[in-house]
Amino acid sequence: MDMKTFGYLYYKARGYSQADILKEAEISEEEYGFYEKNLTGILAEIEELRPKAESIGVDFVRLTRYIYERESDQTLGIPRPDAVKVKSGEIVSLPAVGKIEQPLITLSKAIEQRRSVRDYTEQALSQEELSFLLWATAWARDFRSNERMEITLRHVPSAGARHPLETYLDIRKVEGIKPGLYYYHPIKHCLVLLDSSPEKAVQIFDGCMRQGMVASAAVNIILSAVPYRTSWRYGQRGYRYLYLDAGHMGQNIHLAAEAIGAGACMIGAFLDEAMNEALSLDGTEEFVIYIASVGKKKIQ
Repeated sequence: MDMKTFGYLYYKARGYSQADILKEAEISEEEYGFYEKNLTGILAEIEELRPKAESIGVDFVRLTRYIYERESDQTLGIPRPDAVKVKSGEIVSLPAVGKIEQPLITLSKAIEQRRSVRDYTEQALSQEELSFLLWATAWARDFRSNERMEITLRHVPSAGARHPLETYLDIRKVEGIKPGLYYYHPIKHCLVLLDSSPEKAVQIFDGCMRQGMVASAAVNIILSAVPYRTSWRYGQRGYRYLYLDAGHMGQNIHLAAEAIGAGACMIGAFLDEAMNEALSLDGTEEFVIYIASVGKKKIQ
């Protein structure tokens, strides 16, 4: 879903006039006519589900209490899910984690000066700095696999060591790495190139609702959730843990960014449909859950 389609649906569902929709969604009369003809079904679905959406937060918390729990798929003996996704594409090696120069900053200093930073310089990150960011947030320091269980152990906590989050990188300014959309392999500590077209960067920018820090960042870290990795063990309550896990990673992104003289801004405001489409995710078995822009800070 692109920004114009979203804009039409958003304002139409809220009862805006045609004139206001043309203005707010930045669409032409011709485009308006096309949407009127082809999006009636989606508008009807929005109208049908809106009453449910108005109380979904309360229902989510209430219905994921233990009192409603049934036996998990793990308990029922259903085969375990894989701990890591398999992606194909050009492999880009990163500086080995054992050889990364550790930044000289105290934890207290990193915590003290952490801020949400939305304005970055044109300076690129080095590959060593990117490698450090990934080491601190997504790298798997251990991998254990057998028929019953497959887990990774990382530098962020996760319920049951399920680590349901995958890491994608919208690289814009990193020394020696061409811009593009990459997947980070947490066990092999390498990148897999998924798409290097300029259009992909625009698609991600639009999906992030055209927030300026996304365009100016050196790298945008896009976290997706694979819910079954957690719900296999914890049932529907596992959906709670997805968001807790995303928060853990977000804080480590911030602290690691401070350590390399960069800044980060966590992003929860994005168009789900557009971002899932940008990463070729189905929105159910895997979906974008959190995004972080990262770039070098300007001297104050």
